[in-house]
Order: sequence, then structure tokens, then C-alpha cells
Amino acid sequence: MEIHQQIPSTTIDNNVRGISTSDVDELSQFQLNKNRRYTQLQAGQLNGAYLEANLGDVQIFRESLNAGALIEAAPASSFLPFAAITSNADNFKYCGKQREKNTVLQATGGFWDASFQHSLNFVVAAFDRKAFSRSIELLTGEEVPQAWFVSQACLTEPHALKTYACGLDNILTIIKSRPEILKKDNVQRMLSDSILRLILKVLSKTTPINVQQVSPSNRAQGVRMVIDYLHHYADQVPTIPELCNIAKLSERNLQYGFNEYLGITPIRYLRLVRLNGVKRDLLLSHPKKDRIVDIALNWGFIELGRFAGEYRQLFQELPSVTLNKLNQTK
Repeated sequence: MEIHQQIPSTTIDNNVRGISTSDVDELSQFQLNKNRRYTQLQAGQLNGAYLEANLGDVQIFRESLNAGALIEAAPASSFLPFAAITSNADNFKYCGKQREKNTVLQATGGFWDASFQHSLNFVVAAFDRKAFSRSIELLTGEEVPQAWFVSQACLTEPHALKTYACGLDNILTIIKSRPEILKKDNVQRMLSDSILRLILKVLSKTTPINVQQVSPSNRAQGVRMVIDYLHHYADQVPTIPELCNIAKLSERNLQYGFNEYLGITPIRYLRLVRLNGVKRDLLLSHPKKDRIVDIALNWGFIELGRFAGEYRQLFQELPSVTLNKLNQTK
């Protein structure tokens, strides 16, 4: 009798969980509130791997199976999952229909199933339904299209879909290597906002949203409100929907407003304010007690290599040089 080695489930952090197993029942039971069932369809030793990270109003996860199977699920109605396949799944069918290339899988209408041959790899962002609807309405100024609440495979723009899949995978990789970053509320909000805008670009190519334009004066007024707000709360890394709410503008009108007013996007302005905040904190810190990584995390910077490069480009010196200036002036 062949014995399959089991790798037990692991909890990397309170918000990060993973499992690797050849027991499909264990795999289904590990995924809380998804009501999963797996049936192996093709010969072979089926192994599954699953990793998830919880970021408040959105959960992201990736899953891989190495043998043909049928997956059935009935997620709770409060979830809105959107999946992107990252492998060349053979003969893949979603809800009984052959999947076309460059499709996003919407598992938003209750029960769904998928079957495939040989292997499957995919990444998913599962949003809280109410929070998702509220954020999309703030970003676009319009109600969420009902087509986004139907379980189906929808054709979308290839680059947007690839960016979505790579973005989710990159975020999961960062969180897996440094799960402690999710203890920072500002980091969770920043990542959640990034994920929301990634899926919005994908979904907007399936069902476009018409965004009404507002006058330049109203846009300028909204920009000033956001600038004043960020002067006090940039360290919390407000999300784009939150900034839209502050400005009383859709994301597109907020973008137009910032380009007209400052010649940069609101995302770029927020990042510059955060970089300036890091510099202020470094100048007030003690080199032996305060770590650059902690100060960067306090301002929502989680990719430290990218942060150091942007800091040096803006201030023409490395963060470590700024930190040591306090001792040099004594």
C-alpha cells in the first residue's frame, strides 16, 4: 500500500494561513466558509497547496492542484471572489462552459464548479460584498453593474488580467515572507486598496462604467480637501475610495483634478507626502534605537528596496544618511 506523506496545515500568522496536502477532504475543510468539495477525475497522485492572507474587507489566496479534478463550491453570500488562472489549464470548464483565454472567473452568484485536466494554478481576491460595492461606488460615482454579481467567466483585457494576477501573487509572496506587516493597519488598508483597483481595471473591461465629469472648479475644491486631509492622515495611507469620499469626486475626476492642480496623480502625491513623513521621523530619531525598517513600515512602505530607491531619488541621499544626521549635528 502506497503511503502519501502529509504536510500539516500551518498558521504563519493570525492573518496568514497555508496548507499542502494530498488529502482533498483536508484541503476543503481548511478553507473556511467556502463550502468546497474536490473530486479527482484524472489518474495520478493529487496534491494541493493553498495559501491565504486576510486583509479585513478582502481575502487573497492562491491554490494549485497537480491532477485533473472537479471543484465545487458554494461560498457565503457575503463574499465576492474574482479568480485569475495562472497556468495553462487543459480543457478547463467553468460552470459547465469551456473557458476562453483572457477571462476573469467571477464566483459571485452562489454555487459554482470548475473541471480541468492535468493541473491548475490560480489566484483569487475575495471581497466583502458590502464593502466592495461601497468602494466601487465611491471610485466611479456609479452603482456596481449587476453583471459583476453573476458567477461566470468574462472576457477582459489581457494586460489588466495579467497585472491583476501578478499583483495578487506578489502581495502574497511579500506577506508570506514578512507576515508581521499585516499588524500595521495602514499596510492592510493600502494593500486592500491596491487589490480593489487591480480588479476594477479588470472588471471595467468586461462591463464599462460611465463616469460623469464635473467642473474644473469642483475638482480643484476636492483636491484642496484631499491635500488638507493628507497633511494630517497620510501616515494612515488612506485608500483611494476614502480620498474620493473626502473630495466628493469619482476616482477619474480626482485624477483629473490633481493633474490640473499639481501635475501629478493623487497616488503619487500621497507617496511623496509619505516619503517626506519618513524623512521627518528619521531626523527626529535615535540611530541606535530606531530602525529604518520600522519607520518605513509606520508610513506604509513594505517593499524596502523600492522605498530606499525612491527615497534616494527624491532626497538625493539614503535613509541611513538622514538617520545619522542627528548625531553629526551634536
